[in-house]
Amino acid sequence: MNAINRALKRPAILVLGLAFTLAATTLVSRPAQAQAWPSKPIRVIVASGAGGTADILARLMGERLTPVLGQTFIFDNRAGAGGHLGSEMAARATADGYTLLMSGAPTHSVGPHLFKDLKYDPMRDVPPVAMLAAAPNLLVVNSSSTVKSLQDLVKLARENPGKLTYSSAGNGTSGHLAAELLKSIAKIDAVHAPFKSGPEAVTSVFGGTVDFMFFTPPATLPLIKSGKLRALGISSLKRSALAPEVPTLAEAGYPDFEVLAWYALFAPRGVARDIVARLSGEIEKVLNQPDVKEKIIQLGAEPSYLGGDRLLDFVTRDSAKWGKLIRDTGSKTD
Repeated sequence: MNAINRALKRPAILVLGLAFTLAATTLVSRPAQAQAWPSKPIRVIVASGAGGTADILARLMGERLTPVLGQTFIFDNRAGAGGHLGSEMAARATADGYTLLMSGAPTHSVGPHLFKDLKYDPMRDVPPVAMLAAAPNLLVVNSSSTVKSLQDLVKLARENPGKLTYSSAGNGTSGHLAAELLKSIAKIDAVHAPFKSGPEAVTSVFGGTVDFMFFTPPATLPLIKSGKLRALGISSLKRSALAPEVPTLAEAGYPDFEVLAWYALFAPRGVARDIVARLSGEIEKVLNQPDVKEKIIQLGAEPSYLGGDRLLDFVTRDSAKWGKLIRDTGSKTD
């Protein structure tokens, strides 16, 4: 009887031993997976044209992260549809940490309110990993324009309702929203002329086919200095060190006027948390490097790291802000 009992107990002992082995293997494999990433090049889809601020920031991050992660970065510019062409492509990518998205407010704060036919949910399908920087917009006109100040522009628009035009790099970009905000608070009317890229939009202003626009300093400051554009104001609450002579719109009579273009890296839903955490942590370290800070400042932006819950909270609040403006003004895609 004792022998029979011992024989009957053996399978139970074997099962328990197997269960322990599997549990131990699982615990060991998770760190091993984290250590294995990345084992091949990482693709970054940039939801805007080459040469813009987002593109330059993405390449700067790739340059600094390559020696840290031991893998190169491949950049894929996919401009169009207010950034949603690239964003949707990222949303449909395999969630293995080898496809990232470089974007910002156009796709995640604005797009869900402005584009009613999106086939994906940006915040759900391509959640943020880390914010890199934020930049104000300069309000500019052609240097040959009779408009010398923001007050002149508002006066001209009121005298010619619906006749002035403003350009942007596309629906939902910070330049588009800044103009819509100005229209709302200044009680003026102007027609939106969206372009596929920032350079095209800027060219339309100094070329004389569009009356004004809001755009980031990298593309506008050289043209201001060369005399092709005139700056009327800047959309930050404080003057920029790059253009200290340009007043804020708040100074010019519109208190609390602030519109910032912000830039972040995103990843498809389902990427392992340890990969997201590592990537976010390494980005924070890069942004703390003095020469990286200087390069970002020269772009007309400020290093502005956010990650984790703080980043999710920021994007949620930013989305609510622009959602209200879009509903209040009836803004829509053109």
